[in-house]
Amino acid sequence: FFIYQKSGNSFTLRNIVTVGFKVWSGVFVGDDFYAVVDATGDLAVFNNFLAANTVDATVAPSKRITIEGITRTHGITFDASTGTGIMTDIATVGVAGAEADGGFHVIADFESKVAAVADGGTLLIAGNQVRVAGSNTMLGNPVDVAFDGSTGIVYIAEAANGKILAFSNVSAGGNLTPIVDNDLSGASSVYLSKE
Repeated sequence: FFIYQKSGNSFTLRNIVTVGFKVWSGVFVGDDFYAVVDATGDLAVFNNFLAANTVDATVAPSKRITIEGITRTHGITFDASTGTGIMTDIATVGVAGAEADGGFHVIADFESKVAAVADGGTLLIAGNQVRVAGSNTMLGNPVDVAFDGSTGIVYIAEAANGKILAFSNVSAGGNLTPIVDNDLSGASSVYLSKE
């Protein structure tokens, strides 16, 4: 991780934090940094990330847990106003049917549920999270996610099918049909900004 410090209108590299695994994306939850561990269904948590890592160093996460039901996670987002975390699952890549086997997991009360799982443990699906996946979703390789907590709409950058998708009423999970289906070749990131 490259940590930059802003001063006025410029940025200066403060330090570099190296970890012992491939990372796809991450998100701050308060002062803690949650990073997805590429090629796994794991989530790494770094407590008090910025204050604890002020010099160049190789560090281990405070804990690493598995999110049950995720084959290969990529995108993660957190909405502080609702306490909701969402992680994407690209499932398999480069095999027949891979353009339709992705999904995303919605985890209400995300921070406390992750905190309750011990290092090396698993956040179970039952009672903790819901999965949106299936043939109606058009999810094959959902590489990034954004969430609007005020409307409950989840936005997905879907790489395999070249789309930006949006889903509503996600709390029940299942094989949902997107409410927005915009073609965007090479979609690899999505960011929500409301003014």
